[in-house]
Amino acid sequence: MGHYHITHDRKACIGCGACLSVCPENWEMIERNGEFKAKPKKLDINEDEYNSNSEAATICPVECIHIEKIKIKKRSAEELSYGEDEEELDSE
Repeated sequence: MGHYHITHDRKACIGCGACLSVCPENWEMIERNGEFKAKPKKLDINEDEYNSNSEAATICPVECIHIEKIKIKKRSAEELSYGEDEEELDSE
């Protein structure tokens, strides 16, 4: 299953609410200094949450939402064993 990270350029956001309209489960509008801006509720999402957040990124008129896949290195069973400890014992 894929994992993704959202990057949101708050300064570029114009507060139009388009992202909120297509993905209310992860986007909300926040007021700061009398100005409304979008804010993601969470930045790291899974495969199930990707489609609606991707639509939010696509619909954004100022393109301030970007989503990238997080690369997770898979470790083999050998790497998860006591390999390092065994090497230390062998060298003694």
